Amino acid sequence: MPKGIPLTEEEIRRRRREVFRAALPVMTQKGFSATSMREIADAAGIGKSTLYDYFRTKDEVLLFAIEEAMDSMYSGALEIRNRPLPAIEKLYAIMKQELDTILQNKEFFMQIMVEAQKLGMHSQQRIIQMRYTYQDLIRSVIEQGVTEGSFRKVNSLLVARILIGAMSHVVYATRPTGSPEEMLNEVFDLIFVGVMVPGEAGLAALQARLEDAA
Repeated sequence: MPKGIPLTEEEIRRRRREVFRAALPVMTQKGFSATSMREIADAAGIGKSTLYDYFRTKDEVLLFAIEEAMDSMYSGALEIRNRPLPAIEKLYAIMKQELDTILQNKEFFMQIMVEAQKLGMHSQQRIIQMRYTYQDLIRSVIEQGVTEGSFRKVNSLLVARILIGAMSHVVYATRPTGSPEEMLNEVFDLIFVGVMVPGEAGLAALQARLEDAA
C-alpha cells in the first residue's frame, strides 16, 4: 500500500486506471509482452517502486486491463437492457457498443486476448466468470424477445455465445466482406433472418433433414 494515509479501494482502483491509461500507448506500440514494468512506470510518470504499490506483477496489469474492458462493456450493456425497447433493438445496440469499444484500440485487444491465455488459473477463473455474466445479460435480452413473441423459442445461451463469438470475425477478419459495421449488420441478418429463401417447401425440407439427423 502507498505510504502515508491509507487509500480506499476506490482510490486504489482510480489510480490503477490512471497508470494503465497513461501506459496504454506504450503497451500498444511495443506490445504488451515486450513492455517492462519500468516502461509502464515511466509512461505513468511514477517511480517503479510506486508502480508496485498498485501492480505487483505484469500479470496484474493484464488482468486489470481485461477487467476494465469487460466492466465497461457490461455496464453499457446493462444500461441498454434496461431501456424500454424491443429486444432486437437492445441486442443490436449492445453488440454495436461492444464493436465500438474494441475498435477504439483493436490492436491492444488482440494482444491481451493472446496474453490472457498465459495467466494463472485463479485469474482465468475470474475472466471466465465475467464472461459468463456478460453472456447471461445478453441471454436475458434474447429471452425477452421470446417472451415478446418476436423470437421463436431458442437456446438463448447458445444464441448469446454465437453473437459474442461473431465479434472477433467482424473485427479481425483477414478477408473482410465490408466495414465492421456492415459485417455486424450481416451477422444480425444471418442470425435473425437466416440464409434460406422464405417458403413452406424450403422450411419443410430443412425440417425433414433435421429429423433425419436426429
